[in-house]
Amino acid sequence: MHRKLLAAMALAVSVALPALADAPLKSALDGNAPPYAMPKMDGSIEGLTVDMTREVSKRIGREITIQAMGFSALIPALQAGTYDMLSVPFVATQERSEAFLLTEGIWSADLLFLLPSRAEQITSYAQFKGKTIATNKGNAYELWAREKAAEYGWTVETYGSLSDAAQAVQAGRAYAALLHTATRFLIAKRNPAVKASELKVQTGRFYSYAIPKRSPELRAQIEQAIECIKADGTAARLY
Repeated sequence: MHRKLLAAMALAVSVALPALADAPLKSALDGNAPPYAMPKMDGSIEGLTVDMTREVSKRIGREITIQAMGFSALIPALQAGTYDMLSVPFVATQERSEAFLLTEGIWSADLLFLLPSRAEQITSYAQFKGKTIATNKGNAYELWAREKAAEYGWTVETYGSLSDAAQAVQAGRAYAALLHTATRFLIAKRNPAVKASELKVQTGRFYSYAIPKRSPELRAQIEQAIECIKADGTAARLY
């Protein structure tokens, strides 16, 4: 039954595919958001969402070129028609669903705090009172942190990338950085000067890819490919 389901999904994708002669799709992402996207020594980009985009490209039979840029510039570039899609994993929100099309969820969007390794462990939001929280400018983490600022008594400072937010913690400019779970794990693994908090923010939300409103057919193709990638275990293997 599982094999029949995968075959049916593959057929649905193939029926919806444009001709292979179609021009390559242009995509963009935040190039400094480990482990989703990270710069390599040769100037190219690697990471989880890069691998996922390449897998989508293979499944829909169209080349997808990927360009790295700052997170805050991604949505304006998509809306201006510069790109056909964004490979950055966006947290699905009502506001974003009104601004552009979102695929179905790919991975969970739970959050953790990154702390200096010498800091006391955080188990309660009350411990953040009077502290500075660093996060990435323009993403859902910033929105959540600002919404909770009055309730928890912290101050929010934003940075151009997740790595810069983590660096602010190490340098003492911020008490903690609010990061996605996978990003936090990778940074802490590579850098013994920081550690994870025991406090986890369970958002109940998921990461999706963004497609402009003008391209519902493309969203359908990519979403069908994502369904296949999840169903056959590829998405879990990549993660």
